[in-house]
Amino acid sequence: MLSFRSYSVALLVSLVLSAVGVAQTLPATPHTPDLLGLYPGMTKQAARTQLQKHSDDVNVQNTSANSMSLVLPNQNRDIVTVSLTQPPNDPPGVWMIQRSQNFDVRNAMSKDALLEAVREKYGKESLMSDHGGGGQYYYWVFDKSGKLLTKVDPRYMNCNGSLFINNMTNGPDQTNESNELCYSSFIGITLNLNMRDAQLLQAYSLELVNMPYAVAAATVTMNANKGAADKARQDVIDQANKNKPKF
Repeated sequence: MLSFRSYSVALLVSLVLSAVGVAQTLPATPHTPDLLGLYPGMTKQAARTQLQKHSDDVNVQNTSANSMSLVLPNQNRDIVTVSLTQPPNDPPGVWMIQRSQNFDVRNAMSKDALLEAVREKYGKESLMSDHGGGGQYYYWVFDKSGKLLTKVDPRYMNCNGSLFINNMTNGPDQTNESNELCYSSFIGITLNLNMRDAQLLQAYSLELVNMPYAVAAATVTMNANKGAADKARQDVIDQANKNKPKF
C-alpha cells in the first residue's frame, strides 16, 4: 500500500512548481464509480454541464468559489453538491460529490428502496456500521482502477470527505497517522441513513470521494499558498532593509 510519505515524494516535482504558483494538472482518474454521471477528476466545466442535465427548470449555482450545487425544491428537497480543487490546479477538478434528501411522511422512502437502488448502481457494500439512534452507515470501497472491493480494512469507515473540505486550502493533516490509510487509498462511497423508524427514512446523504486525488490537489494548493506567503514576507523584509535611517 502506498504510504502518505511515499505519495508525497511522488509529487515532489509538482509541489516544487506549485510553490511558485505554476498551474498544475493532476493525473487522470477512473470515470467509475460515478454519481449521476459525475466522478472525481472530472473538470469543473464538464461537471457543470453534466449536473445541469438533471433539471430543465433549476440552474446549477456556484455555492462558493470551490463548489457548485443543484437544489431541486421538490417535496423531498434533492440536493447535489460538487466540491472542486483550488488553484494552481488547472483546470479545477471534482474531488467530491454529495447528494442528500429529506423525506416528508406524505412522500416517504423506505430504507429497503434506497438500499436496493444504491446496490443496483454500485454493488453490495464493502462495510456497514450501525451507530444506533437511527444512524446507519454503508461503505463502498474501490481500488485505483474503480473496481469495487469486497474485503477491505475496517479502518476505511473512519474516512470522511466532508471533513477534508478545509484541508483543500490548508493541506492534508500530516500530524495524524490514522489519516494515512484514507489519504493514500480511499476511493469510496459513504451512505448515511437517518431513520424515522425501522422502515422509513428521515433523510439520507451519499458521498463519493477520491481521497488520493483530493490530497494531491490540496498539497499543490498548500505549497502554492506557502510559496506566495514566503515571497510576500521576503518582499517586506527586502523593503525593510532599504529603510535605513540617517543619523
